[in-house]
Amino acid sequence: MGDAAVLKIERQTIIEQNLERQGTVLVPALAELLHCSEETVRRDLKEMETSGKLARTHGGAYLIEKYDKSYPTTLRKTYLQETKNRLARQAVSHIGKNEVIILDSSTTCYALAEEIVQRDLDLTLITNSLPICNLCDEHGIHINLVCLGGTFRQRTSSFTGYHTTDILRSYRADKAFVSCPKVTMEYGLSDNHLNEARVREDILKHAQENFLVVDHTKFSASANILFRGLERIGTVITDQKLTGEWENFLRESEVNLEYCP
Repeated sequence: MGDAAVLKIERQTIIEQNLERQGTVLVPALAELLHCSEETVRRDLKEMETSGKLARTHGGAYLIEKYDKSYPTTLRKTYLQETKNRLARQAVSHIGKNEVIILDSSTTCYALAEEIVQRDLDLTLITNSLPICNLCDEHGIHINLVCLGGTFRQRTSSFTGYHTTDILRSYRADKAFVSCPKVTMEYGLSDNHLNEARVREDILKHAQENFLVVDHTKFSASANILFRGLERIGTVITDQKLTGEWENFLRESEVNLEYCP
């Protein structure tokens, strides 16, 4: 067996060990750890995915869960980060002083929370996202923070379940901002996890005005859990021009469509 083959086996063993400990791995961090190029890491991850040891995504990989296809938060935060920042800047323009808003556990809404903190806005913020709670606790001086408790879901760093939705029913917000894995004309919004879907569905029931904030890759494909049509959404904010079919569909559904600059 040649040196290159031995090195590859050693690399992939280390990758497996890191996955077992952390659940996710990032390409740049692995390249630094293994003292090799990012391209070499990507080849290793591709081989390991073929053998069923992991699932690749943008910038890394994660352990496969049989009944949950959602990306872990660690990886979702690295994907399309500048796009999420642009979406957040557009979304924050809809938030007024002293309003009550709800944010879901998406990394897009985390970017919106960062924008709110940077602008030092006065408001009440309700969320089931632990990262958003931590961010507001550390930096949101003028934010009245309401953290929705419940069963902690490590994969998305969020609280879900009946306790979460029961607490949510006690509140009525001015505006809610949600994202989701996929959107279709036929089925509306969809998710990869039942409890996450239930929380998002309830969020949309408890706000006077609802915003769907998603990048263009989320349209015209369906995830596993269908949780609501677009009838509760007042405004869709996205980053790139949609097809004429989608624009007509949203117009006929009386949903406002905004593109971020």
